[in-house]
Amino acid sequence: MTISTVQEKAVRRINNNISPAKTITPKKAKKLGAFFRSIFKPSTKDATWTNWAKNQSCNPTEIFHPKTLQDLTAIVLKAKATGKTIRCAGSGHTWSSSSVTDGYLVDVNGMQQIHAPVYDSAQKTWTVTMETGVLVKDLDDALRKHDPPLSLPSNVVLDSVRYGGILSLGCHGAATHTRTLPDLVTEVTIIDANGILNTFSEINNPEEFAAATVNLGLLGIIYTYTLRVEPMFKLHMTDRYPLLSDYFSTPEQDGAKLKAMVLGNDQTEIFYWPFNTPGLDAANDRIWIKQWRRTTDPISVSPECEAFKKLIQGAVGGKDADVVLEAPDAIHYQAGIDNLPCVDLEMAFKVNEDFSNVVVAWNYVIDQLYEYANRGEFPLNLTLEMRFVKSSTMLMSAAYDTDPEAIYCMIEVLSVNNTPGFNEFSSKMAKFWMDNFQARPHWAKMWEHVPGIVPYLRKQGSERYDRFDAIRKKYDPKGMFMNATFASLLGH
Repeated sequence: MTISTVQEKAVRRINNNISPAKTITPKKAKKLGAFFRSIFKPSTKDATWTNWAKNQSCNPTEIFHPKTLQDLTAIVLKAKATGKTIRCAGSGHTWSSSSVTDGYLVDVNGMQQIHAPVYDSAQKTWTVTMETGVLVKDLDDALRKHDPPLSLPSNVVLDSVRYGGILSLGCHGAATHTRTLPDLVTEVTIIDANGILNTFSEINNPEEFAAATVNLGLLGIIYTYTLRVEPMFKLHMTDRYPLLSDYFSTPEQDGAKLKAMVLGNDQTEIFYWPFNTPGLDAANDRIWIKQWRRTTDPISVSPECEAFKKLIQGAVGGKDADVVLEAPDAIHYQAGIDNLPCVDLEMAFKVNEDFSNVVVAWNYVIDQLYEYANRGEFPLNLTLEMRFVKSSTMLMSAAYDTDPEAIYCMIEVLSVNNTPGFNEFSSKMAKFWMDNFQARPHWAKMWEHVPGIVPYLRKQGSERYDRFDAIRKKYDPKGMFMNATFASLLGH
């Protein structure tokens, strides 16, 4: 990609005037201010930013709303001139304080361009490039309209979130054959602390690419991601509501049952709603198991019918169901779940050979849930949920592993906002998973409230974090893009 004339002018002007050897005089500052105003769109000052879940907020010096690459470059150069830090935000669906800053906040929702998909005849593969603010739904729609229709192999459930956030923070989906969503990335472009647009790809530099894909917003402002896509395919999606005890009684026996199910599917997801049968007794409680498998069978549900079902999906005790849908319709099987602000802690741990640790991890939550209930406490009131993904090659992924065949369990607990005791309960779950299975947090969910988690992570993964930090320093040596969330994690 080329840098525009405006960008080149900006980079030269700033880099010629801002260096340790030079002092910005009032006259020079006035000229620089006039220059920024000439190339940049208005921003919002004295505003408060709050995330979707309303558990994070901040008062940035300015909030910017860029729509072009030139806008992004100008923000970086202005931050360099004023000594401000930068963090980015999209739909605000991150529960951690990743976007929190008292410097500049960049709202990337206006960065919505989707380029035409490209076919590589030599590799027989399709890719699509998009800007960082593209919604999941908008990319789905664009790929569906393409000739031939295309789709991502896997994705997150929500289609109302933006790719800059879900990729940079390592969101994963539920695919056990195609790895996490960031592992579909083939290229990412990022504007560094000097206003230079850098291109990262596995071909050019695998180590830097592994840092840049799940970059936590620490290498610069992400401009574009390029993803592998494939011709549209169909998924056979099943819903089953068995007894909890059918799959989670004994670790050895039921672990084998879970293993056969998970490895036999393209995707698997399991839910448990607390106390879904009368009385405080788990014996009759049920779980909801969703399974997806690729199929060549014809589509069995009309788009209109499926859209209605998405709105009512999820009632425990519902009827078993089998449907065949186009991949995006099957993967984004719920609608409206983002209308209920909630709190969410999620951890990832490596599944052992017989899947017995999955049963132990799940049952600990159930046991504690009923123990709390017997004391009249109900800190978990939405769902316990787990998905399974194949390991990731991205350095900062919660599912990172050098074993390409490793399977990770992504387990989470959710409650409605302001639920008494949720922080204490979720911390206790995280501590059990950390102590017993070396679990790691999903960066986009809640994790900072867990006591001792940063020293634990430093001890567990310091070599990997240090490799990431060495690359980060190359593109942001003074910490323009750093915030408190990740500074201590990286040993600063």
